[in-house]
Amino acid sequence: MKLDIIITHYREHYEVGKKLLEIIGLQRGVSFDDFRVTVVNDGGHRLPEEELKGLGYPVEQIDIEHGGISKARNTGIDRTSAPFLMFCDFDDTFTNIYALRDILSVLPCDYDMLWTRLLVEDCLDGRDLFYETPERQRFVFVHGKVYRRKFLIDENIRFDERMTFQEDSQFNNTITARTDYRRIGELKAPMIPYAWIRRQNSVTNSGREDEAENWHFRRNLNITEENRKDPDKYAGMVTRTAYDTYYMFYGKRLGKAMKMRILREFIPWIAERAELFGQVTADIMDKIRDVSRYELIEPGETLKDDPETVRKWIGIITKEDKQNGNLHDKP
Repeated sequence: MKLDIIITHYREHYEVGKKLLEIIGLQRGVSFDDFRVTVVNDGGHRLPEEELKGLGYPVEQIDIEHGGISKARNTGIDRTSAPFLMFCDFDDTFTNIYALRDILSVLPCDYDMLWTRLLVEDCLDGRDLFYETPERQRFVFVHGKVYRRKFLIDENIRFDERMTFQEDSQFNNTITARTDYRRIGELKAPMIPYAWIRRQNSVTNSGREDEAENWHFRRNLNITEENRKDPDKYAGMVTRTAYDTYYMFYGKRLGKAMKMRILREFIPWIAERAELFGQVTADIMDKIRDVSRYELIEPGETLKDDPETVRKWIGIITKEDKQNGNLHDKP
C-alpha cells in the first residue's frame, strides 16, 4: 500500500460526501491495494455502513470526540500507516477517474511534499465560480497535496489544534521551513486532479473575517519563529507580516475591535523587529506585497503601499510604540 487517503467528517449527511466516495471507486488504472480510505468522524454520526459497502472498496471509520478539523487530521496521521498520505474534505472531490492513477504513478518518491494544481468551486454573491488557485496560493491549502509520513513523524509536524483557521497554511509552511526546497515537488498531472469545494458557510462567506484574520497573524508569527535560524526567510516573514499588518489596519475588511487588537498585539511585535523589514531582494519584496495585497485588500480598494510608505509607517509605529503613544496616524 502506497497511500492513505484521510477524509475528515463532522456532521454532514452521507449525501454530502457521496460524490467523493463514489469517484474513488470509479478510479481507473489503479489497484485498490495501492491505497486505503479512512474517514475520521469528528464527534458526529458514523456514515451508514450499508452505503459504504456498496462502494466497491473498503472504508475504515475512526470515531473521535469533537475537536475540530486539526484534531481529526492529526488522528488520521496517527492511525494510518502508508508511506504517503493526503487529506480530503468530506465535500470535496477528485475531478476525473484518472486522478489517483496520476498521483500513485509517482509513488514512492523521495519528496517530503508533492503539490498539484488545484481547482476551486466557490460561491460569491449567489454566483457559482470555478477557478484554479493562483501560484501565489500554492502552499496555503492541504488540498490536492501528498505528504511523506516518515518526514511528518520525524519532524513532529502536526496541525495546530488551537487554530480555527489557517491551520493548513501553517502546516505547509512548517514543512517548507524544515525541509530542503528540493524535497518539495510538483506532481504534473495531465488534468487537475482535485477540486476543493468552498461552501456558502466558508470563512469568506460567513462574516467571520475578524476571527480568520486573527489566525492569519498567529500563523505568520508561528512561521516566522520556525524560520528564525534562516536569516533570509526570517526577514522575509517579518516583511510579510509587516505588510499584512499595514493592509489590515488601514484596509476596509476588519471591524474596529479587530483593529484595536492589532494595535495591542501585533504592531508591538512588528516594532521590535523593524530593522528586518525589507532585508530581502526587490523581487521577493514584490512577491510579498502581491501575495499580501491579493489576500487582504478588497477589490477596487486603493491604498498606498510601496515599500517606502510601509517603511515610514514602521518608523512611526516603532517610535510611538516605545512612547506608548497613538499609532493611528498614517505616514
